[in-house]
Amino acid sequence: MEGMSSPFGDRGVSPATPAPYIEKLRAPWWLWLVSYALCVAVGLALSPTNAVLLSVIAIAAAIIVTVLLVVSAPSIIITQDTLQVGRARIERRFLGEATGYAGEAARYQRGRGLNGLAFMSFRGWVDPVVTVSIEDPNDSTPYWIFSTRRPERVAAALGGSMSTQAAPSL
Repeated sequence: MEGMSSPFGDRGVSPATPAPYIEKLRAPWWLWLVSYALCVAVGLALSPTNAVLLSVIAIAAAIIVTVLLVVSAPSIIITQDTLQVGRARIERRFLGEATGYAGEAARYQRGRGLNGLAFMSFRGWVDPVVTVSIEDPNDSTPYWIFSTRRPERVAAALGGSMSTQAAPSL
């Protein structure tokens, strides 16, 4: 057997190994449109009488907005060993139950049901969330809660499921 190549190529990964889950929470088209309209408004406000200066200011503002929207978009990456949301990363051996929420239940989890000690990564344009309990006795964070466009896939990738309970009423 020595000297033989692996049937899985150089990666050494079997087909049974689950593929990592990757999601990038980019800004929606309407946010880009509003942002660029604000860049033109800034240019008009700062240079009402000079078209060249208006163009320079609007273009500079548009470049800044573009960089900020691209850089600030968090990624959700789930591998066999880790969960990463934005820059935060945790080993999966410290993770407990994962539950996805959508609609009114997601709004409850982000609002009245939120524990202030939880790790949070929200995007206002993404309604569904996933909560993942933390089972590390040395970590005071009770759970992670983060926005995702596909809560059922994220929860399933972490061995959890979607919540079937309605949000509590006042």
